[in-house]
Amino acid sequence: MANVVDTLIALNQQFDTAFNNKDTQAIAALYASDAIVMPAPAGQVVKGRQAAADFFAGLIQAGVIEHRLTMTDVIVSDSMATQTGLWAAAMVGEDGVKQQFGGNVQVVFQQQADGQWLAVTHIWN
Repeated sequence: MANVVDTLIALNQQFDTAFNNKDTQAIAALYASDAIVMPAPAGQVVKGRQAAADFFAGLIQAGVIEHRLTMTDVIVSDSMATQTGLWAAAMVGEDGVKQQFGGNVQVVFQQQADGQWLAVTHIWN
């Protein structure tokens, strides 16, 4: 299990790096082709790798910066892993003041036939 935890921590870091570098294709590469992203607070469900890339491109274009995922717990069974944790980000308002925000996150990963772990469900609030 420790190896899976290390892998998921690395995936979180890859997501943060890709987001903060505005690289939506690198973000998309972390999701399964049929992944589901469920934005908060009751945003429209996004289905598929490219739709996830497009969704995160919208957040980046809206000015979201300094994204950070922090794992607090993980449950691993066979080829599935469920991560819970915290997310944080910021935006700079029209007044030039940086606003911090964040919340809870859950990501379900599935190990693919090639051994790679990809997100299949991602939800936050």
